Amino acid sequence: MKKLRKMIHRGEGEQLDFKQKITDPYKIAKTISSFANTRGGKILVGVRDDKTIVGVDPEEEKYTLETAAQFYCDPPIKLQFREVEDEEEEVTVLEVIIPESNEKPHFIRDKNEQRLVYIRQRDKSIPAGKTMIDLMQKGELPEASVDLTHLDYNERKLLSFLERHERVTLKQFMQIVNISRRRALRILHHLTREGAIRMHEHEKEPYYTL
Repeated sequence: MKKLRKMIHRGEGEQLDFKQKITDPYKIAKTISSFANTRGGKILVGVRDDKTIVGVDPEEEKYTLETAAQFYCDPPIKLQFREVEDEEEEVTVLEVIIPESNEKPHFIRDKNEQRLVYIRQRDKSIPAGKTMIDLMQKGELPEASVDLTHLDYNERKLLSFLERHERVTLKQFMQIVNISRRRALRILHHLTREGAIRMHEHEKEPYYTL
């Protein structure tokens, strides 16, 4: 129970999401697939966004979650469940564990019958761009991060910038380290392939995050 409250206190992030209740299998499939496509994660069902514990009927929630993972995700995603009793509130929270997948990318079909891939960025599930999907399909997106001891000055400066800021664009990186577009692109592509950063192409201008 202490472990659950500690998790909740930490708040939502790249590997943790709160849901008061699961009502739409399509919507929760986005969250499930984004965890599987990134570094894995947990969904706490029965917890509001403001961290209030309200509890749920675990069996009812499991049915919708399994429907989402098996029928809305392609390939299907295997979920693990753990029921945690909150003695103070006298309710049950359902902990849903989604491991990082070895079958990336997992697609989901939207309401227009388009196949989309989602990844996790901070506390959001966002569409993956073509470059990221290609890396997943080729098996070139490693699970572990790059060995930071082998980075050069420009690479270390980029990662240091991203630790303090949420994102960086190609133009920003060129200005930060004062290098050419070609050289900056080479560094960004290298670090993306190594798993140290991620490329996002769902907005007008692509950007990179940790």
